[in-house]
Amino acid sequence: MKRYLLIVVLSLFVVFALTAQAQEEEKLKPEEAEEQIQKYTAQEEALKAQLQTLEDEIDVLEAYNKSLDEKIEELEQEKADLMKKMEEMSYYTVKPGDWLSKLAEYPRVYGHGNYSRWPEIYKANTDKIKDPDLILPGWKLSIPRP
Repeated sequence: MKRYLLIVVLSLFVVFALTAQAQEEEKLKPEEAEEQIQKYTAQEEALKAQLQTLEDEIDVLEAYNKSLDEKIEELEQEKADLMKKMEEMSYYTVKPGDWLSKLAEYPRVYGHGNYSRWPEIYKANTDKIKDPDLILPGWKLSIPRP
């Protein structure tokens, strides 16, 4: 039994000694440590330069984004103006002396030679117009667009 105990203790001692030796070998020598520091410092400088390049690109992209936002605002204003103009063109306010075929020929309605399109105006406004031969000044008539 003592023999087994002695073998176990010696084995543990050998394992402990080998572990201590391995840990000692893992420690860097001063020259190796200096090389590691230089290597990591160079990597840090390269990463800082790369970071600066990326920050510059971000600035350029932000400026471009701002110009796009301004362009979007301009286009939205243009769209609003066009919608307003379309709405104005989609309605006609009857004036004294107008009749359906006459107003169908107005340039802002259907244009010269389009007097025969008066039924389109009549059908679009049956809620107001009961008799196509009688339209009254001040009525706001819807003008259907293709």
